[in-house]
Amino acid sequence: MVNADLPLWVAGVAIILAVPLTFMAANWVRKNVDHGEARFGPDGKVIEDEEKQG
Repeated sequence: MVNADLPLWVAGVAIILAVPLTFMAANWVRKNVDHGEARFGPDGKVIEDEEKQG
């Protein structure tokens, strides 16, 4: 017979892992996804960065 507490244990582990995994994914996206941000120089023109290699 299956232990009745098993679904509660599974849910608890999932909740415990959800928060750090969410922050890890958010940090990866922040560092690795181009967000289309533009930088402007003192003359008001857009500063274009060279493409990153690798």
